[in-house]
Parts: sequence; C-alpha cells; structure tokens
Amino acid sequence: MGYRRIFGLAMLFTIIVASLFSTKSLAEDLQIPPWVKNNAKWWSEGQIGDNDFVNGIQYLMQVKIMKIPQTQSKTGSSQQIPSWIKNNAGWWANGTITDGDFVKGIQYLMQENIIQIKSEQVMVLSSSAFENNGTIPSVYTCDGSGISPPLEITNVPKNAQSLALIVEDPDAPSGTVTHWIVWNILPQKSQFAEGEKIDFPQGTTAAGTTGYKGPCPPSGTHRYFFKLYALDTVLDLGDGSTKDNLVQAMNSHILERATLMGKYSRLN
Repeated sequence: MGYRRIFGLAMLFTIIVASLFSTKSLAEDLQIPPWVKNNAKWWSEGQIGDNDFVNGIQYLMQVKIMKIPQTQSKTGSSQQIPSWIKNNAGWWANGTITDGDFVKGIQYLMQENIIQIKSEQVMVLSSSAFENNGTIPSVYTCDGSGISPPLEITNVPKNAQSLALIVEDPDAPSGTVTHWIVWNILPQKSQFAEGEKIDFPQGTTAAGTTGYKGPCPPSGTHRYFFKLYALDTVLDLGDGSTKDNLVQAMNSHILERATLMGKYSRLN
C-alpha cells in the first residue's frame, strides 16, 4: 500500500508539473549528458545528500550543461526536499520518466521554493586525469604506480577555514572502503599535483596505513568517490584518525561539499 501511495504521488507530481511548462521550450533548451543520471540515481539511493544534489544541479546550470528556463519562485523559506521526490530521480535515472519530466520536476521544486539555486559559483572538485564518472587511469591504482591523481579545486567559499578530503569505494563486498583521508587543507589550496607529498594531516585507510591507497577492486567495476568538504573551522584531530573520527569532527562545520567520481576495474 505504501509503495502504491508513493508511486501515485510521484505520478501526480509529474502530471501537475507537466502542465506548468512548455514542452517545446524544454525540447529546444534541454541538454543533459548521460552521466548526470548517475548523480540522480545516487541521490535517490541515499549515496549523496540533498546538498550534493542541489549543488550538482547548480553547477550544471552555471556551466550550461543543463538549461532550465527561468522560474519565478514563491516567497518564503526553503523546505527539506520531500523524500518521495527522490523516486522521480531514480525513475529518471532508469529511463522510466523523460528528461523533460525531470527538468520540470526541478522547476517545480524551484517554483515552490523547496530548493533554491544560488547565483554564486559552487565549489568544484575535478581532475585533469579523468572526467567525473570516467575511468581512473591505471597509473593511480594497484595495477600501476599507485600514486594519487592530480586534483583541482575551484570556488572554495570565502569564509572557509579549512578543507577536508575523503576518498572511498562503496562497492566493496565488505562495505564502504576508505582509500584516502586528508584534513586541515588550506582553503587557498587550488590543486594537488600527481603523487604530491602531502603536508596536511592524513587518516588511516582500510589498509591500515595513512596516505593515498589506489583502487584495487577484487572483481568488476567499482566507483571511487572523491569527496571534498569546505569547513568553517580548523579541526583538532590527530594524524592517523579514522574516517569516522573525521566525519564526527566535521559535524555542524560543513559549509559546502563537492564530489568527483571515477570508476575502475582490474586489468586482465
């Protein structure tokens, strides 16, 4: 019964918003690359949070990958995104609803002031070695030199006091595996060079060591999430701390987040 109610609400949502906007204008303006659907899927599955999802939409709009016609928002404070809307994101990722319906859904959320797309630039984590949702070159894995990949950081919030980085694999058979933890990174830091020696505090990975541990999936293709956090404080956390220690220390101090995901499967 619960599933039917959720399905009915989501379908009603789609029908309502479909009547609010012109299909023709959407067809002319819509440009959504396939990898964006992965973000929607991860959000629907709870692998990334509401802020990451909204920041992703904001970034796509700013770089004109996703074009959403101007929408007049209602007055009032923003609300938490209703959980049932995540089903729409999952259905869109699976091809159950169209690109146009997905964009209409985002427009609806903006119009109702449920989400707010900020005008300023969002923080972005990227790499010159691989694209978001692309394949990580083997040199950065256990099949190669195992050195850390180059990373670029842009649009760090002006009031950030430090940055933190977590790299993890949620597809490991035993559960999420931590591959790298770094914190108290200077907010002015704009990049990490390939294999750069890290002078900031680093935590213990799943391998029981500190520092970068390259991808080494036992089988199949795994996803590796590079998660960057802008914090309003410098953390009082010692070298060798665990990811759980870092997450707890960052609690209530996160200003903004950025995520880069790369995939890897072992060479034959």
